[in-house]
Amino acid sequence: MKSFSCRPILLLALTALVAGCASSAEQLAQRNNERCAARGLQPNTDAFADCVTRLDNERDVRMQSRHRDLLEKTTVPPYR
Repeated sequence: MKSFSCRPILLLALTALVAGCASSAEQLAQRNNERCAARGLQPNTDAFADCVTRLDNERDVRMQSRHRDLLEKTTVPPYR
């Protein structure tokens, strides 16, 4: 009897996950570029790079805040 290995399925799932993250990162970068351009900033300038960096930092702060909120909501209150 042949044994079924989960390794190929796991590898395929991880590959899909990484590919999804890469396209998401590219989409985020494109969206940031579009937002900065919509604000009238010119690509390849310090002001444009600062805008993109600021948007990335703001997103990171929002994600960290959501993560903290989620952790606080899932914490089991003490038994009384």
